Amino acid sequence: MKKQWTWIMILCVFNFTLMGFILTHPTSKKQDAKIVEKEEKKSFTFVGVGDNLYHNTQYMCQEQNEYYNFDSYYEMTNKYTQKADLAYINFETLCIGEEYGLSGYPTFNGPTEILSSVNKAGFDWWSLSSNHSMDRGVEGLLKQIELVRENYPDVITTGSHTSKKDRNRTLVKEINGIKVGFLGYTYGLNGFVLPEDKPWLVDLIDKEQMKKDMEALSKVSDIQLVSMHWGDEYQTYPNDEQQDLANYLNELGAEVVIGSHPHVIQPAKIIKGKKQDTLVYYSLGNYTSTQDVDERMVGGMASFTVNYDPNTKKTSFTNTKFIPLITWFDAGYSTWKTYSIEDYNDSIASTHRLSGEYDMSKEWVQQYVQSVMQDSEGIEVVLE
Repeated sequence: MKKQWTWIMILCVFNFTLMGFILTHPTSKKQDAKIVEKEEKKSFTFVGVGDNLYHNTQYMCQEQNEYYNFDSYYEMTNKYTQKADLAYINFETLCIGEEYGLSGYPTFNGPTEILSSVNKAGFDWWSLSSNHSMDRGVEGLLKQIELVRENYPDVITTGSHTSKKDRNRTLVKEINGIKVGFLGYTYGLNGFVLPEDKPWLVDLIDKEQMKKDMEALSKVSDIQLVSMHWGDEYQTYPNDEQQDLANYLNELGAEVVIGSHPHVIQPAKIIKGKKQDTLVYYSLGNYTSTQDVDERMVGGMASFTVNYDPNTKKTSFTNTKFIPLITWFDAGYSTWKTYSIEDYNDSIASTHRLSGEYDMSKEWVQQYVQSVMQDSEGIEVVLE
């Protein structure tokens, strides 16, 4: 009996000692903490296109119809834009309807139905800052923002605002667990001047303001995407200011810069920085327009996957591509479509309105794109 009690006492002492070791041993705690702290890497897919530029011929062909419909203008690229986690487009043209007078160059305004078609096509980041933002004055731009926010509340808009408070808010959207921040700027407003009592209406390129914006946005987002309306029209290479601003945005911490305004494509580049790399598409050209010159019929689609490691706070890019797009319209100016290089062929080219004046063949497009993009290290230029 005494032996039995002795063994019971020994076992109790051993159990209490073991429990104390488990509860207090520092190595065990650290190992558990490491397991809890480690998070899985996250990613999202992105596509972006250039200028949504509407001349009056693009809607005059529908004036005999009961209502406007522009769905077909985007249908050939839906397979990219509707599948991406985030799809971007630049609104070169206000679309506030007949009440404000429909018109093409030099002051643009298209039917409101364009907004519906762009939304259906899957574009969910719209840049509303360009040199044409003020083509219908303060009232017109405020109307544009109102239409988008009331009818398409899930769409992200950058570059123009309804108030000082609206201007100062940080725009962040969580995509697949990544907090993505958005900004957008334009070089100017075609001679229009922002009212003294509404300096917040459009975001103009200003390094000091951009720095403040990036600092505020970086505090509440994991990565930052910036739309830049910049450069020289019809020039296929970025000017010194574009390159300087791209490097500056890299220093400020931006991961992606999407460029527009030149109406032709420009090279893409990955800028290696101390804080992070910045993927820059200097110009994606036109998505749709009636600018009847061969080079202005060729636009581009930015396509890539953003990878974010929450443990290291580092961002990387995979499947990084530049996909050529071709704006096509028929001889009677009655039908518009935008094709990717994959779907474009010489049969389609032969029916292009410009085929009598220019070589619109697939081979010409391939050679032209290759000559502009050159050796874009780390970015695949898709030619088939």
